Amino acid sequence: MTGAHDIGRPTLAAITRSPRGGGIASVARLVGQVLADEAGTVRTVTLAVGERDFRSSTARRVCFGLDVAAEQALGRCDWICYTHLRLAAVQRAVPRILARPYAIFLHDVEAWTPLSDPMRRVMAGAFLRLANSRHTADRVAAANPSAGPIVACPLALPATTGATPPAVTIAIDIGPRPIVIVGRMTATDAYKGHDQLIDAWPRVLAQVPDATLICVGEGDDVERLQAKAAGVGAGHAVRFTGFVDDATRAAIYDRAVALAMPSRREGFGLVYVEAMAAGLPCVGSIHDAAREVIVDGETGFLVDQADTDAIVARLVALLRDETLRVRLGHAGRARYRQLFTYDAFRARLVTAIAAALPVRIRTDRAQQAGVGD
Repeated sequence: MTGAHDIGRPTLAAITRSPRGGGIASVARLVGQVLADEAGTVRTVTLAVGERDFRSSTARRVCFGLDVAAEQALGRCDWICYTHLRLAAVQRAVPRILARPYAIFLHDVEAWTPLSDPMRRVMAGAFLRLANSRHTADRVAAANPSAGPIVACPLALPATTGATPPAVTIAIDIGPRPIVIVGRMTATDAYKGHDQLIDAWPRVLAQVPDATLICVGEGDDVERLQAKAAGVGAGHAVRFTGFVDDATRAAIYDRAVALAMPSRREGFGLVYVEAMAAGLPCVGSIHDAAREVIVDGETGFLVDQADTDAIVARLVALLRDETLRVRLGHAGRARYRQLFTYDAFRARLVTAIAAALPVRIRTDRAQQAGVGD
């Protein structure tokens, strides 16, 4: 069913929508769901074709560019929604006479530093620049002031079917008092806080001997982190699940004491919202957009990633104090319901698109509908 706004016929250009694609895929699915709900249908072009390896060859990038160009040249869409800035670089190769208007969704660190002149022009050429948080919007604007206004559009969880989730068996023993961190573990994602949590864990164990740190996710940095946990004497209490599906992740949240991801460079942090929806308190950092999701002392805690003492103190408090956990968890779930549901995100996104959509698309759509005849 289409929504109240006529947003034309969009094509979604994304890196991947794979269940193994982490946050980048979650955002693509979320935005795609909104566009489909509003427009009735949405065509999608993805850069990655595999389920696990999201690196792209030159040949694949060329194919992606040709696919996006064909969407525009053949009139299959009124506009393109790029879910990442670097994807929009293909617009430079589309002849102006064939090019359709485009919007860009900005995330994380892709434009927190000054861009090259060509990429700055790509960003400035968009009819709408969205950011996943005010933190991201401000960082991008400060680094690239000539790129044009940026609309903050905080993320959310996708719409649910309302069906009862299936009962699942968690493949590993997560222990009686698990703290969970969720995120890809690759060399390029080393800022997320896994190292800091592992460094803190021996001190946590000294005060809460049955505490476990559950690292959910996969990536090329897992072996190093496993070796580090063993090296600090906490290997028995730091467990790695590998990739898990949505139902298993929900089951882990249901058993967990809290989510901790004291990251340094989160542009938003969807896992905080997942945890809050599950009634878990969250530990994030003071360095990034976590403060837009987590209210310090109300729904969780914000810490300096470099302050091991603070990390240990907050984790031990959550592990020991059930009353504190319940209070923070209830407040977090209330904040999720107020700000980070699918309906709230859909309203934010559609309002931004409708306000910025080029006049020529509105005019063409009105003429096609017979308005004014």
